[in-house]
Amino acid sequence: MKRARLLWLLFPLFVILATLTGCAMGTQLQTVTADPKTITGTYDLYTYGCRYPDDLEHAAFLIVPEKAGMVELYVPATSYKIKRGLPADKALAEADAFVRCGIHTVTELRVHRIPDGSNGTIGYEILPRYPYYDDGGTDPLLVSYTLKDGQVTVYIRLFPDVERRLNLQFPAAGGQ
Repeated sequence: MKRARLLWLLFPLFVILATLTGCAMGTQLQTVTADPKTITGTYDLYTYGCRYPDDLEHAAFLIVPEKAGMVELYVPATSYKIKRGLPADKALAEADAFVRCGIHTVTELRVHRIPDGSNGTIGYEILPRYPYYDDGGTDPLLVSYTLKDGQVTVYIRLFPDVERRLNLQFPAAGGQ
């Protein structure tokens, strides 16, 4: 009986803690497929990756200049560059060229609209798609967006299974 009472007392506490933890992490923003032909206006072009010829981690983001202050890439500052105030067609052309860098064949581009959490648009992500037989698979990048206190944080990394597969292929020097 005491055990049941203890569980009934702890359950609301658990629910409150889970709710607070969820709020502390922010709100996940879900991207939506976009047609590049409908992208107009002026954008800041963020290019990430393409550090060496065999790099699978490259992405481009077209961010609305007025909303650029609310976007933060959660990667080292030296791993991305920003070109400001480009017309949409020029930004898309440069993004296309950038994500095709390196020795991997890009079969197509994946273009998604990035929402701002209030029915608006922050910008667009442009990611490469590779052939299914490529080392990293079709879509090796895991890109997610979290909105917290008016700030959107962009997290970019390889999918864990891709990272594991690449680490097995090319183990670190001296590692087993």
